[in-house]
Amino acid sequence: MSSLLVPARVRVRAEAVSTASPLATSAAFHMLREGGNAIDAAVAAAWALCVCEPAGSGVGGQTTMLVRLADGRTVVIEGHSRAPATVSRQTVSAREQRQGHRSCTVPSTPATLEYVAKTYGRLAPLRHLDAAIALAEDGFALTRLQCRQVRWVAGYLKEDTLGQRVFLREQRLPKAGDVIRQPELARTLRRFAEHGVEDFYCGHIARDIADDIDSHGGLLTAQDLREAARPIEREPLVGRYGGHSIATAPPPSGGATLLLALRFVEHLRAAGMCDCRLAAAVAARAAFWDRDLRPMAPSATLAEIIEWLGSASASTLATMKAPDRVPAGRAAEEPGETTHLCVSDRWGNVVTLTQSIQSLFGAKKAHPRLGFFYNNYLCACPRRRHPYRLDGGCLPRSNLAPTIVFGSDGQHPLRLALGGAGSRRITSAVLQVIVRVMDGASVEGAVAAPRAHGLKSGTLWIEQPVPDGRLMDQFRDRFAPIVTKRTCDYSMGCVQAIEFSSDGAVRAAADPRRDGEAAVTPVSEPAGGPWEM
Repeated sequence: MSSLLVPARVRVRAEAVSTASPLATSAAFHMLREGGNAIDAAVAAAWALCVCEPAGSGVGGQTTMLVRLADGRTVVIEGHSRAPATVSRQTVSAREQRQGHRSCTVPSTPATLEYVAKTYGRLAPLRHLDAAIALAEDGFALTRLQCRQVRWVAGYLKEDTLGQRVFLREQRLPKAGDVIRQPELARTLRRFAEHGVEDFYCGHIARDIADDIDSHGGLLTAQDLREAARPIEREPLVGRYGGHSIATAPPPSGGATLLLALRFVEHLRAAGMCDCRLAAAVAARAAFWDRDLRPMAPSATLAEIIEWLGSASASTLATMKAPDRVPAGRAAEEPGETTHLCVSDRWGNVVTLTQSIQSLFGAKKAHPRLGFFYNNYLCACPRRRHPYRLDGGCLPRSNLAPTIVFGSDGQHPLRLALGGAGSRRITSAVLQVIVRVMDGASVEGAVAAPRAHGLKSGTLWIEQPVPDGRLMDQFRDRFAPIVTKRTCDYSMGCVQAIEFSSDGAVRAAADPRRDGEAAVTPVSEPAGGPWEM
């Protein structure tokens, strides 16, 4: 990383980045130094993550972000992916939903990243791909965590042509420091730079994808790609916590569940449950339990969502003492990896962005000539009667929740930008970070603090160090069994965040549970536009 980057508090004339990889953080700062804004930086980092974090995101996945513009507007750029037209319970089995060429939705990441770059960026769109192309061509060294991820799915990668060639060379598991090169992906990204991502949906790349899927018995067609919905702009869903306004992504994203959990935390604390981990674990479990009993359609309006939030009964919390009311077969913790990043610039633009291919290495199947893994988002579509039921063109339900917290005094509008990775752990992890920061913790301390996650089944995951005495008895009263996780355990989700303090300081934090890096660099003078933070 450049020596210009300092992990310290910096006054408001600063640029801050937090991503799940030092390589992506570097790509973002390069855009900022070249005169780009937070949107340029976020897009460059997202493309870089498609290369250097292939287990969590990629060209074959989806991307959604919340953008706070320097002029005061806040907008959701929604890039959720849809199922191919011929998907149904008859054409896709339960097993095929989880893994393989029939498990993927129509990728939306290329269209979303290009759209936001052209609409809100300052730099030419092809500039955003420079770092990603270099990483794919020159390679990057695998981390210890990435080697563990490969080991977890090695049996699947051995059965995939690209997965075996890139990650299991000579049929051996990689070691930390091994350099991974992806020439096929580099060529795909170069084609994006030269021809735009429309080629992915209507050109040579689209035909290559359709042919590959068809040759493996999949359902995604050239027509699905050609008719794919482009990203849309939506108003954020806005709620309250502790006098602060919370803006987040509406359904099919998980922002409504996050706001419901925050509402439950306020109720629990008013009733005397002061410990952050206990209140958050109970509230998150109750919010998911309530969400699954009262599923909301992805087409719900903001007014309908707000009504849904208001109608949630605090009495739900009273039922959270024993796992005896969870509907049979619906208590499992679904998979989900994902990646998240946050960027703020010198002009006051802020981006909080989540992208994913759903499970670890998505469908576990990659396009051998284009170099990317397909997603397996159909695993998030219930087979029973449900607003997100498996069907042609359906939208998988998502837990992603890019979020911005605004100050309560009106003097410093931005307070916190954050989001997370890890399926339902996104909600519980983001929830705990928000509560801790609002309680007065630094963003670094809040992100690194021990977490608890209450599963719908009544099981509790809790990181060491665990509480003892009376507090632990309160956990046992609400949860069983209790599973102790090591300090900063991978399974507990991953949060990236930027904090804007009321005294004018900026902090950034990357979750120590993954490979991320956060940094802030001071800006001596605003260039190219007014300073509006």
